[in-house]
Amino acid sequence: MEYELRGGYPLRREEFDERMRCAEKYLFSLGVGDPAEEVGRINATLYIAKIHYIQEKLGYGPRAMFIGAPDFTFQTSPNKFYASVPEGGKVIWGDGSYDFIPGEMEFDFCGMLVGAVKDDPDLEGILDSLHEMKGKNLEVDGRKIGLRNFSPGSHFLNLYGVENHEALDMPNAVAVLHTSSDEMRDPLADFVRERAEGMRTPFGKSCILQGDDAREYEERCRYASDFSRRKRTLLFEEIFGGGEVIANHNHYELTGPNEAIIGCNIIREEGEVFVTTLGDSLSAYLVKGKTNISREKIREIVSGPVEGWAYEELRRVNILPHGGGHKLNEVDGVAKVVLYPGGKVIIPRCGSKDGTSAYADMKEISRSYRSVAVLDRVRSLELGDHFATLRFIHGIKVDF
Repeated sequence: MEYELRGGYPLRREEFDERMRCAEKYLFSLGVGDPAEEVGRINATLYIAKIHYIQEKLGYGPRAMFIGAPDFTFQTSPNKFYASVPEGGKVIWGDGSYDFIPGEMEFDFCGMLVGAVKDDPDLEGILDSLHEMKGKNLEVDGRKIGLRNFSPGSHFLNLYGVENHEALDMPNAVAVLHTSSDEMRDPLADFVRERAEGMRTPFGKSCILQGDDAREYEERCRYASDFSRRKRTLLFEEIFGGGEVIANHNHYELTGPNEAIIGCNIIREEGEVFVTTLGDSLSAYLVKGKTNISREKIREIVSGPVEGWAYEELRRVNILPHGGGHKLNEVDGVAKVVLYPGGKVIIPRCGSKDGTSAYADMKEISRSYRSVAVLDRVRSLELGDHFATLRFIHGIKVDF
């Protein structure tokens, strides 16, 4: 990748290149290798370099890595893209004893619930239930749940028919509820603003929680993770009047003192069921996770020697995609990245059209979602077993 340093960039070329080489050694991808992943790799590499720089300043050894899931892609939030926060994988910055947490990941505890619903779910009846919910004071632990409903964005309530449901001993139809928890995200963002120490690095600003503040933040995140799952269960019960919950996982959260998942699923026990949703109106899939990834498959994705601690993290990553991930339209790759002291600009390579566009973030770039290529990657790497195909029936754009 060509990086151009401009505007008084604070590192000499030689030091920049050396830091980027070091960061690239700790970036591992299980992704599909398309232009969207290429943009994702740029952000992830810069983020690893940023964490290494912070660790040096705090007196730690540089120990940070990123493992991209099959849906490894890029952030569309301008603030997160500006901060080089990666998307679609697991970020690790220590062995659990590094007493600091970078605050710019802004966890929202986004996740998906899969629940059994009655046969032939009625769209108008569900819309009525959603409308009636606006007048209710739904709470979890005395905290009121925001019910914005019908909002644009990536969250949704989808209804699916289960193919071969009788043979699989599954219900005929399921709902997939995709939500986050602003009720948890916003207070945690306030906590970071009040407690974190700002730090400038050559790879962008960071805000660092240390010591007791980091431990308190982690404890609050554990509660927020549980809150988000219980919130989805409550919403599902309110909309559908109950039903078996088949899966309920967060895919954006702090998972330990020195690790987080950003847009992917983590398997905690063999055979655990997860849902992978693809684009609007497409089928979704239930997958039974495996405690992955095998030594043989690691050799397929790693070209050179891997440090012992990083290899062990790879072996126990236990990762699955939660969706298809953003896909770039009309982009063949990245021609160049221009770095300034205050940010970066991506210049794509677009062989199918004349002229050049430059992007400081990916919010407005033409994009869609990947489809079955992500599932093909899951199969080829033996990360999980396809369990059931969910045929799309209805989709409702809601955000809770």
